Amino acid sequence: MKYNIMFMVRKKDFANNMAPILDSYEWWVDLVKKALENADEFEMRLWEDDLEGIKSGEKFGEKVPNNETKEIVYKGKMVSELKEEILTNFLTEEGYIKWFTLTLIRENEDIFTSEHYGDETYILVHTMEQVQAVRNWAKNYPTICRVDVFEYE
Repeated sequence: MKYNIMFMVRKKDFANNMAPILDSYEWWVDLVKKALENADEFEMRLWEDDLEGIKSGEKFGEKVPNNETKEIVYKGKMVSELKEEILTNFLTEEGYIKWFTLTLIRENEDIFTSEHYGDETYILVHTMEQVQAVRNWAKNYPTICRVDVFEYE
């Protein structure tokens, strides 16, 4: 059994009437740091005005065709320089996460997904013990207002 855990968080403001500026990013950094320990690939999805995210995609990935949406998509192998950027240089000048969607992948399985500039973030775990540990971990971050768990095979 597998469990997809989704985090809903409090927002402080919005940039460009669209991108949420969250109350705090400590939880996001803590969560992505754990995923980066295991990730071997990434995918970034960006809109044409996500200039800082596009620079990141161009630097670390390869642009791939996307005929389904208007998003610009980059994929690539995880490297230490990208890990460092994700942990220390993840915000735009306006204060929101610079990737519309950032997915971290391990062995062709999405283990971390940050969508809508971090407004919806998901992780994958494999046991109910891990689910409970994540729920307990989330209590350390008041900005996390809800944790939802979705079970699948």
